[in-house]
Amino acid sequence: MKTPPEGATTSRRGFFGLVGLSAVAAASGGLLSACSTPSGPRPGSGGATAAALDKLTSQVPTHVPYAGVTPDIPGQNGAPGGFTKYPASLVDAVTAKPGKGGHYKAMTPLWGPLPPPLGENPYFDAVNADLGATIEFNILDGMTIIEKMNAIIAGGDVVDITMIPSWTVNQIPQFGEAVGRLFEDLTPYLQGDAVKKYPLLANISTDAWKWGVFNDKLTGIPGSYTFPMGVILLYRKDLFDKNGWTAPKSADEMLALGKEINDPKQKRWAFGDIKLMAYQIFRAPKEWVLSGGKLVHRYETPEFEAAVEFMRKLYEGKLIHPDIVSSKGANAKELFKSGQILVTQDGFGGWKEMLEQMIPTKPDFWIEAVPSFGHDGGAPGYHKNEEPGQYTFIKKGLGKEKVEEILSLMNYLAAPFGTQEHMLSVYGVEGKHYTKTEAGAPKRTDIGLKEAPPTYFFLSGRPDAITESELPRYVETAANWYNEAAQHWAPNPHEGIRIQRPSEYAALEQPTEDKIQDVVRGRRPLSELKKVVDEWRKDGGDKSREFYLKVLQDNGRA
Repeated sequence: MKTPPEGATTSRRGFFGLVGLSAVAAASGGLLSACSTPSGPRPGSGGATAAALDKLTSQVPTHVPYAGVTPDIPGQNGAPGGFTKYPASLVDAVTAKPGKGGHYKAMTPLWGPLPPPLGENPYFDAVNADLGATIEFNILDGMTIIEKMNAIIAGGDVVDITMIPSWTVNQIPQFGEAVGRLFEDLTPYLQGDAVKKYPLLANISTDAWKWGVFNDKLTGIPGSYTFPMGVILLYRKDLFDKNGWTAPKSADEMLALGKEINDPKQKRWAFGDIKLMAYQIFRAPKEWVLSGGKLVHRYETPEFEAAVEFMRKLYEGKLIHPDIVSSKGANAKELFKSGQILVTQDGFGGWKEMLEQMIPTKPDFWIEAVPSFGHDGGAPGYHKNEEPGQYTFIKKGLGKEKVEEILSLMNYLAAPFGTQEHMLSVYGVEGKHYTKTEAGAPKRTDIGLKEAPPTYFFLSGRPDAITESELPRYVETAANWYNEAAQHWAPNPHEGIRIQRPSEYAALEQPTEDKIQDVVRGRRPLSELKKVVDEWRKDGGDKSREFYLKVLQDNGRA
């Protein structure tokens, strides 16, 4: 997979808010699942591998949901639950200190200024005191983490605890071979009911744990989950309501709406680049679809062609902001917040993020996700993300006692929203790093912003939650929208199979997408789309089809 793509939040708050940094790329069909060499012959070529996660059930922990905190709006169909208010009293999820005085080095990324180090940072002091052990962070620049992790894995120079984002794992050459050499096999510690010693780790879903199995061994602790919805369609509902516009329910309505609201003289354009959402509105596959026993790529489907043609109409009609038309670097998020764009695509976390940024100075500012619709007025075909956003690995060879202590620390850090442990490890010390609003929600102080960036949070996983005590309207709207939208996942014949695609196929993606973008934006005639697809087939698409079909055949799906 490529680096986090255009449209992903540059502050990476989306990761902290669990957009999932690879979400937009995943939604475009660019998901490269982490390497895992299955037992038996390796299918395909160029190091390509595949392993069906449904065969890993016996190797992963028993799932025991944590009942200490429950959302006001339960999630359905894989959607996250919603908390409309902050709990009046936080749950104490870990009653005894998990640590035994150990000192461990941990490597995590950060997208922002480095905090004061251990020994000069009261936030680290407070959390480590509650842990009963010391975690000392070696923080990498998130913008260069791929290069850094490649070098670290190649050199074998890993620290005691290493967090690696999933999209980074996917770009590390031969990670499937290195993982067993560098990191501890956690199967004996966590497999089946053994995980009950760590009840908050047991709260992580079975499906998430399956992604942590590499080479038939449970090695990675799945970290912060990626919301299943990679990108969503957002609109300025405040401006829609003010002008009497209504959200579209079909592609024709969307085009007509764009023409109605577009007004360059008022510096107002209807859309940002919503191509990834157009694919889903027209029900184009995420990547492959099985039809009549044959595997068909999205490029080869009439739904994809129709989506490209639709996007071409938006560009030809000058309904897309000119900064986006002329430059890859246009900041659609800022244009959307300023009202120069009224409909845009963004990660799910961008919804909450923009509300938080704008409402303090513009209390009437309001955005929502466009209600689900397909191009013909039916249902859409949303592209579902499966893989967790990150993995945490424990260095091999530390010994049973240290591994068990680290797992106890990870259990503490897996405490979900609404617990004392989550509040301390994420926000720090009340009165110093955060204060509480009238709604009981934490609000970071200037000291908190400096001393307590996301560090411990990245070391373990927990179920997603939609939260914003200051904006209960957002939580209710977002949770209900997600529950409805999660009924419309597009069929994916390879769902639940971890795949490292053939190298030739991976190398094809960006050049082909660039050509498609030229067609969409009018730099190449629409008639050349078929030529682009023919070139893709010839240059490796057909060869990759054979690999992906064999994956299905090997798993009894074709």
